[in-house]
Amino acid sequence: MPLLTIVPPMPGAERRFQPFVDFVQSCGWETEFVQFEWNGRQPNFGSTALLPQVGAQTVGKVVMGFSLGALYAHLGALQARHLILGSISPFFLEDDDEPERWMISYREGNADIPADVLVGEKEDEQMHRRASAVRDFYQRHSYTVVPDAEHELWHPNYLNAIKVALDRLSR
Repeated sequence: MPLLTIVPPMPGAERRFQPFVDFVQSCGWETEFVQFEWNGRQPNFGSTALLPQVGAQTVGKVVMGFSLGALYAHLGALQARHLILGSISPFFLEDDDEPERWMISYREGNADIPADVLVGEKEDEQMHRRASAVRDFYQRHSYTVVPDAEHELWHPNYLNAIKVALDRLSR
């Protein structure tokens, strides 16, 4: 079975993501989580300490992140085989209207990695701007605006969009 490496957005996500893990396994994939050494309250916008932890655990793998997990995957999984970035958080240097942000550019990812970029149709304008910019950053990408979905990984249409990507990648 192929393996999907999931980048958690916050401490304790493994427990909250169990229904998603069950879904991914029903699609014929094994799962694992990037294991973080969390330092204090997350996200810590003044620190990029999580990014090398992502990089060390994702070399050559299919990597998926949602929300902050997508941000960590985009900036940290620089040697992944493929990225699935769901509703990437708009907390980059370029996001001037976001009060909390990393002082790091979304352009510090690896544009050579193939990526599926997804965003919920009902998410706010800032999310759509960031998802579009990240999509355009990747040289090989697919882009999906998930119908009727807000910022919710569990939405049936979001799960279906991820299944489409997983099915394509398992061929």
